Amino acid sequence: MIKESLERIGLTTGEAEVYEALISLGLSSTGAITKKAGIASSKVYEVLQRLQKKGLVSFVIKNGVRYYNATPPERLIDFLEEKKEGITKSQEEIKKIIPIMTNKMNEAGEHSETIVYTGSEGAKIVLNEILEEGKKGISNIGFGTDTDPYVTFLPHALDRYIHESKKYKFKTRLLFAKGFKSPNINAEIRYLPIEYLPPVRTMVYGNKVAIVNFNKPITTIIIRDKEVADSYRKQFELLWKIAKQ
Repeated sequence: MIKESLERIGLTTGEAEVYEALISLGLSSTGAITKKAGIASSKVYEVLQRLQKKGLVSFVIKNGVRYYNATPPERLIDFLEEKKEGITKSQEEIKKIIPIMTNKMNEAGEHSETIVYTGSEGAKIVLNEILEEGKKGISNIGFGTDTDPYVTFLPHALDRYIHESKKYKFKTRLLFAKGFKSPNINAEIRYLPIEYLPPVRTMVYGNKVAIVNFNKPITTIIIRDKEVADSYRKQFELLWKIAKQ
């Protein structure tokens, strides 16, 4: 239990085994640690050095022999806080270079591509991409059926998307089959007979078209192609004119 918990907070298997051994042994030589932890003697010094750098192990020298001890378990909380601070700093650094990387991609020129995802992550990526476009003031459109599978399969991701879309006040228009009630109160919705609508969730944003099939396994296809996106928009506008509010 202790070893597994230590691994979950970021210690390697060897580090977790050595730290747990020291918790039980107290002040110990490398020989005792090696035996208790079941780690190779050739690796124990390397592992102890890594634990020292993390502030989880200390040592004393007696008669020329180095003895090691685990720092108090409360130090693990400090270790996690330091990791959290490091992640926050890394996030800030990445945010600063994202515009630079985006500009480099734009300088490379637009190119068509199709990406296929299997599993729920692809469907989440679509929502995140729409949010990023929305923050730039780019509206989006979408086709549904008589249900929205996001409500069933990814309710938390959909709730976050709705909250963010309200915050940034970007425009969303959706076409669904008559009788459907969308949880997205920020969207403008019109209704059509179900035979007018595609059988899978389809969204258009920027130069991309995303098609999400929620049949297992969930499959997401994202097409980046201006002409394809424009053709979907033309179809949407034609249907929007005849759809009922």
